[in-house]
Amino acid sequence: MKVTIWPANIDSKKTVKEGRKISKKYAVSTPKLREISRAAGKLGLNPEVEKDKSYPKSWWENSGRVIVDKNQPKREILIKISNTIRGLRK
Repeated sequence: MKVTIWPANIDSKKTVKEGRKISKKYAVSTPKLREISRAAGKLGLNPEVEKDKSYPKSWWENSGRVIVDKNQPKREILIKISNTIRGLRK
């Protein structure tokens, strides 16, 4: 089974209404597709990047998305990816 990760899902600058799925304390500031893909790869989630996709709530922005294997609840995957990105940025 697969799950779609949009940058807005883990962006601390977005509101829940704009698509953030985790609390701000776990979220990261303006995550890039490359960072999400790299973090998912480190977690062994087989990331597939689709650069030409737009998040439905902000269809005018070409943000892209990353599709990963679902081996746990989506919220847990988002928090782990976010924490990994935080570690990569240091």
